[in-house]
Amino acid sequence: MDSSVQVDIENDANHWNNLLLDVQNKSRKKLPENKNVLLLGDSKSGKTTLVTKLQGLKDSKQGWGMEYGYIQVRDDSTDENSQLNVWTLDGDRSLKYLMKFALNEQHFEDTTIVLVASLKHPWKIMESLEFWSARLQDHIDSLNLGMEQTQNLRDKCVDRILDYTLLDDPSYESSTKVRLLNDGVLTKNLGLDIIVVITMTDCIKNLEIDNYSEEHFDYIQCCLRKFCLQFGAALFYVSVMEDKNCDLLYKYLMHRIYRFPFKTPALIVEKDSVFVPSGWDSLKKIEVLYENMQKINPESHYSDAIPYPYEKPHKEHELQDEEEQVFLARQLVLLNQNIAQPQTPVVRKSIELTKPLSANKRISDNPPPSSERALASFFNALLQKKQESPTVRTPTKKPVDNTGSPELNQNDDDSNTPK
Repeated sequence: MDSSVQVDIENDANHWNNLLLDVQNKSRKKLPENKNVLLLGDSKSGKTTLVTKLQGLKDSKQGWGMEYGYIQVRDDSTDENSQLNVWTLDGDRSLKYLMKFALNEQHFEDTTIVLVASLKHPWKIMESLEFWSARLQDHIDSLNLGMEQTQNLRDKCVDRILDYTLLDDPSYESSTKVRLLNDGVLTKNLGLDIIVVITMTDCIKNLEIDNYSEEHFDYIQCCLRKFCLQFGAALFYVSVMEDKNCDLLYKYLMHRIYRFPFKTPALIVEKDSVFVPSGWDSLKKIEVLYENMQKINPESHYSDAIPYPYEKPHKEHELQDEEEQVFLARQLVLLNQNIAQPQTPVVRKSIELTKPLSANKRISDNPPPSSERALASFFNALLQKKQESPTVRTPTKKPVDNTGSPELNQNDDDSNTPK
């Protein structure tokens, strides 16, 4: 065989081998399927609006029960596409049992939890987060997960915390993973990746008008960071209206779920756009905020530092009963005052005998200004009518004669005289 032909055959074989290797590498780098995000939070906390923003849509549609949607995911480096399933549980707390349709044994490892609360009502934040985290814990306990699987999932949560810690602080000790965790970190390990999102941070301006100071916002941030520290969760302050941290939240989700690169550091300076990644925080970093608190005790209960707004009760007009004799005496005084006032003379019209008065016809053109004058006019009219009106005799009708006209009794005028 010619040497040139053999070289061509080898080149073609190498070309096909390269194509097969490329296809194999791409298949390995293919975006994982069946990844899920479950949003939990109270009603009107901004869950649906947040999902709509992450989807890149404009109009949000409020559903009921368990809402389903998806976020289109694209890897620009490999031109791979995938869909991230998004489940949003209704804020009605009686519907917590629907959690089983989105979080079960089959999809447990592939699910990321997003706890949502609103800064519009800051006094409800911690109560809401504690409620939904407790319901999440109850649901996980009800699942049929083996001890070995549960431990493996918890170990992965520890690995995620330590991976970020080592990147953030290269001098960090690298001994046993359990001993590497700081105090208060991951004390409630659920085996799931959790993100806490505080929505409607644009309401801070209104809260400042309602006498919320920097100390209040620092205290709220301390409580939220301590809560996230227990679950190893990340913390986001977002505002869909002002488009703050929404894009950052999307990139962080892609990083945690699909391992996309993410290099944004923690942001804790601006009170309306806080970002604390999972694994970065510690109790010592949180205590730095204590220095700015002079009027609020950082160790006080949340409801004491951020109480419910005081609502002034509406004063209803109370009707007090009055003794009967006092009431009658007061009415007598008013009646005497009305009688003492001079009365205008009543203008009477002459009564025509030929035209009977109509039932709807009034005696005077102008109605009397008061009930007393109306009564006086009525009785005066009766007296005048009795004095001026003569006796009118009504002729009696007789049977009709042959001419068709009734016969009148000629003695009608003398009917009252004895015969």
